[in-house]
Amino acid sequence: MKRYFIAFIAMAATTAVAQTKVNLSGKATEGAKTVYIYDGMNFRVAADSVAVTNGSWHYEAVKPAGQYVIGVCDDNGKAHYMDKQSFVLVDDLATTIDLTTGTVEGSKGSVATNEILRGLAQLVQQGQTRENEQKLLAMIRSAVMDNLDTMLPAVFVPMIASELSVDDLQKILQPVQGDLQSSYVNLPEMASARERLNMLTGNSPRSIGKIFTDMAMADTEGVEHRLSEWCGKGRYVLIDFWASWCGPCRGEMPNVVACYEKYHDRGLDIIGVSFDQKKEPWLNAIKSLNMPWIHLSDLKGWQSLGSQVYGIRSIPANILLDGEGKIIDIDLRGEMLGAKLEEVMGEK
Repeated sequence: MKRYFIAFIAMAATTAVAQTKVNLSGKATEGAKTVYIYDGMNFRVAADSVAVTNGSWHYEAVKPAGQYVIGVCDDNGKAHYMDKQSFVLVDDLATTIDLTTGTVEGSKGSVATNEILRGLAQLVQQGQTRENEQKLLAMIRSAVMDNLDTMLPAVFVPMIASELSVDDLQKILQPVQGDLQSSYVNLPEMASARERLNMLTGNSPRSIGKIFTDMAMADTEGVEHRLSEWCGKGRYVLIDFWASWCGPCRGEMPNVVACYEKYHDRGLDIIGVSFDQKKEPWLNAIKSLNMPWIHLSDLKGWQSLGSQVYGIRSIPANILLDGEGKIIDIDLRGEMLGAKLEEVMGEK
């Protein structure tokens, strides 16, 4: 979750594509005399302010459109955390902000942006847990897919590009000609999403539709095995890249174990490929995390054959193969893994 928070803070530095007239108005908290406007998530210095009259305020200004949000608070919220402020996407739609409740009305993109950022604030206060990170990821993804007709994807897609499926990326990056999406798909901020889509559908060893690339590694007993002993043999196979020293890998493992227990008897195998360098921590992690599938490693860390063959640059990472050994999806974590397995293997 920390990486999402850092990404939000970095919004203030994003590049603008055009200027637009911001039209904001709303209600201030009791006794407030001034409403403060912040650019992006930079709360150190207010970019502007407007006086409150009889509990109401109105603000208009020309600002860079689309790529970042602005934060709004009044005297009573100036020194508080994000949950005391409201957030809007910079666009030309008249938007109303009630600072007594933190709610936003008007711009569809602003409503969704406000919900995401206030949700982030609540989750940060609850603590950085895997469950909260998955909640935040699901919240952002849902908002992106529901707001492809706004500039919201230009803000949030860069934060979750590595978590998006081929279907999601194609919907985001291959718009109908003339739609608003064509305004943001080629922005520099969307480069990571374009690169991921190209990788998934192109000539990468992990591209969707490719047949798996075979390789040989030793198991926990030192016996060498090839992926082809399991892959392409009629069962679905999840090749899971991880390491005992990888916190996010360990955090994700209960989910992988649950999926294995649910789908193994229906035709799912898992092959763990570890990026460990020392055997003892690797074996201890397998035992403590209750990982009952086949495990392979050459104990070479980031120089692992798994990294070289499949171009793995960060973990956790995974590849899901169908019964013929063809790649059908990659990097499935949290709810996405279970949803994909349910889709291809069916619910019982």
